[in-house]
Amino acid sequence: IREMMDLGIDVLVVTPVDLESLSDVLGQAKEQGIRIIVVDTNLSDDTLADCTITSDNYDAGVIVGRYFLTQCEGTKLLVMAHTTTKSGQDRVQGFLDTVSGKEVVAQIECEGQLEIAMPRLQEAIDAGVSFDNIFCLNDLAAVGVVAALEENQMLDHVGVYGVDGSPDAKALIEEGMMDATAAQFPTEIGSRAADAIYRLLDGKSVEKNILVPVKLVTRQNV
Repeated sequence: IREMMDLGIDVLVVTPVDLESLSDVLGQAKEQGIRIIVVDTNLSDDTLADCTITSDNYDAGVIVGRYFLTQCEGTKLLVMAHTTTKSGQDRVQGFLDTVSGKEVVAQIECEGQLEIAMPRLQEAIDAGVSFDNIFCLNDLAAVGVVAALEENQMLDHVGVYGVDGSPDAKALIEEGMMDATAAQFPTEIGSRAADAIYRLLDGKSVEKNILVPVKLVTRQNV
């Protein structure tokens, strides 16, 4: 980002994977008069952004949670989380608020990565953690979870839920290996970002925060 600032950019579009760590450099960019558009997940300090465009991540957790409640009576729930991203925090919180009353046996940090989620779940299995459903903050983690469950011959009796609507997750849902996901619409986020760029460069006002709706994907509509 500092290299781009030195090149004299007018607008910066950024996805803050760590919601805290970019505050200093973005503060410097703002002081230089650079317009800042944040996409996909929020900064910890939204005042640094001229416009923040994300999926409705809290609602993604809510709609998956509502579907989950229609599928399960009593349950022991495991959650795969990514606590340093606002989008991950919001998805998990939306889900947990919706299914409050269900037993959460563990919340595992996986950074939303397949290659981390798979061994972390294996560690929980090896440690004897008892669970029958897993909510994953994103579909990458869910794919890792499915792989670990399949390896341990547990997939037939453990439900798996994700967020993203990725091609891999939709294929797993169609095959009955995943239960549901909340689909994002990245092209809509990109289109809104492009529109915000032109408006800012033309000196026009933009919405400070834009939430793009999400949609539940199950085997019925995949």
